[in-house]
Amino acid sequence: MKKILFLLFLPLYSLAQTAGSYIQEGNSKANAKDYKGAIQDFTRAIELNNQNAEVFYYRANAYGNIKDYKAAINDYTQALALKPELANGYLYKANAEAAVQDYQAAIVDFDKAIARGPKTADMFHYRGNAKSNMGDNVGAIADFTTALQFTPNDAELYKYRGLAKNNNNDFIGAIADYSLAIKLSPNSVEVYQYRAGSKASLNDYNGAIADYTKTLSLNPNNAEAYFYRANTRAKLNDNKGAIEDYKKAAAINPNLKNLLLYMANAQSNTGDTNTALDYFNKAIAQSPQNANLYMSRGVIKSGKKDNQGALDDFNKTIELDPKNGEAYQSRSFAKLALGDNEGAKDDAQSAIDINPNSISAYISLSKAKMAMKDTVGVIADLTKAISLNSKSDEAYLARGDAYRDLGVPVAAINDYTKAIAVNPVYTYAFLNRAIEKTKLSDHAGAVKDLEKLISIAPQQQNGYARLGKINNFYKYTNNGIQLFSAAIALNPANVNFYLYRGEAKAAIGDTKGAMADYNAGVLKAPKNITLLLKRALAKADAEDNSGAITDLSSALKIDSLSDSTALVWQARGFVKAKLKNYKGALADLDRAVSIYSNDETFLIRGDVKMAIKDYAGAADDFHNAAYMNDTSIKAYSRGAIAKSYLGDAQGVKDDFTAAFKIAPSNPDLYIDRAIAKINLKDPNGAVLDCNTAIGLDPKNSRAYLQRGLAKLALSDKTEGCADINKALSMGSKEAPDLISKYCK
Repeated sequence: MKKILFLLFLPLYSLAQTAGSYIQEGNSKANAKDYKGAIQDFTRAIELNNQNAEVFYYRANAYGNIKDYKAAINDYTQALALKPELANGYLYKANAEAAVQDYQAAIVDFDKAIARGPKTADMFHYRGNAKSNMGDNVGAIADFTTALQFTPNDAELYKYRGLAKNNNNDFIGAIADYSLAIKLSPNSVEVYQYRAGSKASLNDYNGAIADYTKTLSLNPNNAEAYFYRANTRAKLNDNKGAIEDYKKAAAINPNLKNLLLYMANAQSNTGDTNTALDYFNKAIAQSPQNANLYMSRGVIKSGKKDNQGALDDFNKTIELDPKNGEAYQSRSFAKLALGDNEGAKDDAQSAIDINPNSISAYISLSKAKMAMKDTVGVIADLTKAISLNSKSDEAYLARGDAYRDLGVPVAAINDYTKAIAVNPVYTYAFLNRAIEKTKLSDHAGAVKDLEKLISIAPQQQNGYARLGKINNFYKYTNNGIQLFSAAIALNPANVNFYLYRGEAKAAIGDTKGAMADYNAGVLKAPKNITLLLKRALAKADAEDNSGAITDLSSALKIDSLSDSTALVWQARGFVKAKLKNYKGALADLDRAVSIYSNDETFLIRGDVKMAIKDYAGAADDFHNAAYMNDTSIKAYSRGAIAKSYLGDAQGVKDDFTAAFKIAPSNPDLYIDRAIAKINLKDPNGAVLDCNTAIGLDPKNSRAYLQRGLAKLALSDKTEGCADINKALSMGSKEAPDLISKYCK
């Protein structure tokens, strides 16, 4: 942060004796601070005797005190011409020259004052100020250091030396001097502000914020401190805090340079592009010739897909600043979005011609080449950009996008990861990496990336929307309810957010809460098939099967043909099966299979066929389910049971062999095999399998139930009924009917 140093003026100095009455009267008036009256008396004295150096000197002092520095300089010059040994004349003349910003002349006169002596702290102090204003920071530091030898407890000298060190990029040294100044003068508002600037230059943003806060505690009306603290907060991605500070700065001084520009950028960073555009519009109204404002507004419009509006702003930027390479590069993107690929390529090349080391320009050129199907050129341009700066997050992102468009997700993810390593808060990299991970079925990784994106930019709705679209997202996060509550607060009109929060609630068993969200969504969008489906499934879980049928039937009235309705037909078939309407269930499941089938569709239809004793049909459906998902142990075990009813012992053996390869220690598989063995007249084998299941899970009521049936098949009613009663005590819903049938 560059600081301008202003010189301090010494008080009027008057000699004890004068040659005449006018000089005496002039000095009396000067001592009474009637400087204009004094000047009149000194002028009369000069008219009577223009060879008196002292009277020119006195009048120069009086001119200095009314800030007529040019007149003062003329009189000091005249006095010194008459009396060159007048040492203070050089000092005061130098001060006056510094006041009119003639620092070079001031330094010459400070040199003369110091050479004539006696030397004082002020001489070196003020010469140091002049050197600072000339940009001679090294010389200024030397003068301030010398001045401190005369007055080592002068807080002002430490402050000015700190400024000179700061301007010489010695931020650590500057902070040390500011700290000494604060120790000597703890309530110096500006020193805290200066130290904050040096800390920010060292990326100590938290330390800088602490100093700006101290500045504001000493002077709550310091608009500049609010402005700089806002800038620092923006560096920490605390855009909300930055916006609050910008607003406070504007309330105090709405004319601060670039205030509206920075406020607009902060609003944009929160995702509130509409407010950002409003601020840019106001800024442009204030400064219609500021090319940077059009440039920034064009970037916002581009992000909002207003490509023509963006193009217009970039055109205006180039009109005002024809050598603005960034404007050509950005206009290249706008032209590309509007389908002008050749124009985009030309603008990108123009940007490179202006700045051959522009990474962004190479990125723009690569985008244009991608649109023109020059894939080799694309990767070459982006690799060139990375060679220019291996720490360019933007270049890695763009090359990742190129690999994405070329259908190479692993390479894309690798580049997105490099972009994030460079910039850990790069929202686009997290978003794009999540999308590519989803393509590779890395749902856990995708969810993690989207959660990070949302934590960085909670105002961007795209992150929430992408998260909800990931299949079974709630399996990979414990924050689903919290995240979509935030999304709903952000946009209560988005019905999908209610759907996603409902799914998250359902996943933790909060059926009532899920139903409330589905109801809210359906109320806003009564024809949303997905919401109707989810609400129906929630109703079915709550045993409101008729309500579920109503919702599913309503959904099918809206759409009964598209691929997405297959799940609706499947769900209605499942609910009808629960109601033992097997004929209706089969009809719905057949329809689902004809539209778009998955392994679950065949599993449900297989269970329905089992219920109506169509074991051959059931075996076929379970076989299809296993074919579609060869890791489904249910498909193999249910298929084996169906085959056991058909007496197909080899088929039973084959299916269970496949199932046990997947889950060798699954107790339910042993129980299912026991059922099949009972059907195949092998009750002893069934007992052994149930024993194994109980060994694996002693609290499994199904194991006791099936062992009881196996023992009954062995005519061991006592032991058989004991096992069935054991199952009853463990909560088996099937046990009461079996006890009534076999154990009276």
